[in-house]
Amino acid sequence: MRVIVLNASPRKKANTAELCKQVVKGAEDNGAEVEYIDLYSYDFKGCMSCFACHLKKNKENPLCYWRDDLKEILKKCLKADAIVIGTPIYYGSITSSAQAFLERLLFAADTYLLDEEGNRISKIKKEIKTAMIYTMNVTEEMSYFNGEDQLAIMRGYLTNIFGECEALYVYDTKQFKQYSAYLNNMFDPELKDQSNKTQFPKDLKRAYELGRKISGE
Repeated sequence: MRVIVLNASPRKKANTAELCKQVVKGAEDNGAEVEYIDLYSYDFKGCMSCFACHLKKNKENPLCYWRDDLKEILKKCLKADAIVIGTPIYYGSITSSAQAFLERLLFAADTYLLDEEGNRISKIKKEIKTAMIYTMNVTEEMSYFNGEDQLAIMRGYLTNIFGECEALYVYDTKQFKQYSAYLNNMFDPELKDQSNKTQFPKDLKRAYELGRKISGE
């Protein structure tokens, strides 16, 4: 199994990165070949709407034609058996880096062709397992604006193009080491510390198990 794990958080050593690295560990412990990528280390944009990938002559090519730092990463993803993307939730949505990556990955692999049942036809000839990890500082009870329906949109496209997409939701993460240094009276620092000590280790374990599961045959 070849697995690509992408951290779509600008923080390379924070919650989302820690969770992604546990996915790496779980997959490697299961015998998979894994590559870990910090997306914010690369210079790229979202879809440029050039439609080169939808030309008839490129019907069998699922790769975006735009040349930037994402080109080689997309090639690796298309050769992989599994892709995992970790992203914080900002204002109810995935990060701009995650959005740009998914636009480029999905649009080139998708088509405007329908099969006899009216389903979109994908250029992908094999199933690639996919998963999304969502981290957010709000509690599960406060996450009404991060609703399943909103976050499920991209997973729906991943499912249609590559195969079933898993989801791991991680709530009530700790944003700051020292809350008193920031403009904040919304979150109780003591409760954040408690969640970080009791719940986050469980979330890391869930991420590890996701790595083992997605790297299974």
